[in-house]
Amino acid sequence: MSKWKIGVYLVALFLAGVVTGGILTAAIGRQIMTRVMQPEAMASRWQQDLEKRLTLNPEQSQKIAGIIMEAIGNFGSVLSEQSQLALSNCNARIEVELTAEQKVKFDEIEKDQQAFIHSRFKDMSAQK
Repeated sequence: MSKWKIGVYLVALFLAGVVTGGILTAAIGRQIMTRVMQPEAMASRWQQDLEKRLTLNPEQSQKIAGIIMEAIGNFGSVLSEQSQLALSNCNARIEVELTAEQKVKFDEIEKDQQAFIHSRFKDMSAQK
């Protein structure tokens, strides 16, 4: 085999590895984030960390568990409000750049965005 063919094969092998690694990283990352963002899992990890580091007695642990669940239950609504505010500011800046015809279509896009955010964070709050 010539050096040129060996070089082409090595480059193709390297690119195949990059593509495979990227796909696996994205898939595994998505799974990890899905698990991490579950309210019950977040509360449990937080509770266990506090119990371990602070050596809480059972009464403290029970009271703190309620506080943690309440806080995590509020995350969804707070994130929803912040996301909607950031999106609203972004959309207002975009709208300045649009023609009248584009603004009409953009209004529909904004409605879809708001519905998406509301449904995502509503689902998060419902999991508590």
